[in-house]
Amino acid sequence: MQLKELIKRFEKLKSKGFIETSRRGPTGIGHLLEKELEVSENNIPIPDIGGRVELKATRKNANSLITLFTFNRAVWMVKQKDLINKYGYKDENGRQALYSTVSNKSPNTQGFYINLDEKKNLIILKHKDSDFNFAEWSTYVLAGKFMTKMDRIILCIADNKDIEGKEHFHFIEAVLLEHPTPEKFLEAFNKSEMLLDIRMHLKESGAVRNHGTGFRISEKNLMLLYSKNKQLI
Repeated sequence: MQLKELIKRFEKLKSKGFIETSRRGPTGIGHLLEKELEVSENNIPIPDIGGRVELKATRKNANSLITLFTFNRAVWMVKQKDLINKYGYKDENGRQALYSTVSNKSPNTQGFYINLDEKKNLIILKHKDSDFNFAEWSTYVLAGKFMTKMDRIILCIADNKDIEGKEHFHFIEAVLLEHPTPEKFLEAFNKSEMLLDIRMHLKESGAVRNHGTGFRISEKNLMLLYSKNKQLI
């Protein structure tokens, strides 16, 4: 697909006004965007700007966070099952669960916070009641993941409202973001702009279901990670 064709699809989508999403929750906006643009993946090939582009959607309200990527491989210094049992809670489905958004600003309500060790180049998950490192992410690995996966983004912004108890979206803006830098990515952690999402629970069998630790940032701060942006609609 050429960029010109994609812009036409965005303009057509914008002209439709509010559209009901068929999926509840935070993923409803992305699911609707892919459906309306007739793309089956969250990254699409656009040859005339140099390759594949990650497609991201966000609600316009200031509190909306965007998941950049998930990374969970070989980072845990403790058994995840033990972590869930000790610090988790019973969710609405009666499962022992641990879903927690963490920053380096201060411990959250569950006691977790991020510590940045610049000498060892690590981002460390800590708890206020323990000196133990629960998980460690290499800043080099994370920055590399960001630069590879998020090299180019088309960020789609939508107004949202509930109509008869169902969420509807009106896509009003699309921006092409290019040329990210690892320095700005790591600086976002220092400024508490980058948040970490723990997302896991125990299945009935007792096995851990980990949805992947998400690295999240607000729409406003996401734009600051890129040195070039182009308004598409």
